[in-house]
Amino acid sequence: MDKSAKQVVVLLAHPDIKSSQANKALADAIKELEEVAIYNLYEMRPEDAFNVDLWSKIISQASTLVFQFPLYWMSAPSLLKKWQDEVFTYLAKTPAVAGKALLVAVTTGSEYSAYRSGGRNNFTIDELLRPYQGSAIHAGMVWQTPVVAYGMGTADAGKNIAEGANNYKLKIESLTGKNHAGSDW
Repeated sequence: MDKSAKQVVVLLAHPDIKSSQANKALADAIKELEEVAIYNLYEMRPEDAFNVDLWSKIISQASTLVFQFPLYWMSAPSLLKKWQDEVFTYLAKTPAVAGKALLVAVTTGSEYSAYRSGGRNNFTIDELLRPYQGSAIHAGMVWQTPVVAYGMGTADAGKNIAEGANNYKLKIESLTGKNHAGSDW
């Protein structure tokens, strides 16, 4: 886990990233960016608890924290919740995260139109991600507009994955100051 200090720390929370198409594509889109360090929580799976001191050091040296995950039953996979309970709860009470950007990058099985009032999922993605926004605000972080790759379970999945990966890379580049192409992020 010893990675040099990076500007963007990505917590990848996918239980089986090797078989993933969407989250793997998103991670692949940013993994070569020199300012990015990706930590796969499921590969690092701690025996007992996460090492808060180690995570405090990693996060305090970054300017941006990213939670990347597939949306499972309107939430993140359980290991990200464990990390939040054990690490973020502690860090939120320290200057280690204050002023840093928090970005959530998610993939969904359903298409965009399913995430609206009266849609198949009844809620917008912003409503479903509100707890992350609340955590960011509580910790003094700067909430970023989420990156959402919709429709992984649709006939357009391939196109949606490519578009989502590109949007994710552009957003990460904008957070590092590397994208000067007039992005509206």
